[in-house]
Amino acid sequence: DQHCSSCTPAALRAMRSCAVLLLALGAAALVPSHAVGLRSVMNPIRKVVTMLQSMQKKVEEEGNKEKELYEKFMCYCKSGNSDLSASI
Repeated sequence: DQHCSSCTPAALRAMRSCAVLLLALGAAALVPSHAVGLRSVMNPIRKVVTMLQSMQKKVEEEGNKEKELYEKFMCYCKSGNSDLSASI
């Protein structure tokens, strides 16, 4: 059950957003050094990285909520089945 709860859609979205964030950071590292002066004005890569970081935070929060709901549901499924069997 531990393994299955870590494979929720929210966890997969969090992994994808982390991968995109790493790609964006890697692309930022490839910017030539002569473009450093231009970066201080308005860096679109910084905007993207900031946006990705906020998306990652939201996805992680959603993932935690979904994990909690999933665990409650699984608890209900396990206990609800025995309650139903006992009532029959």
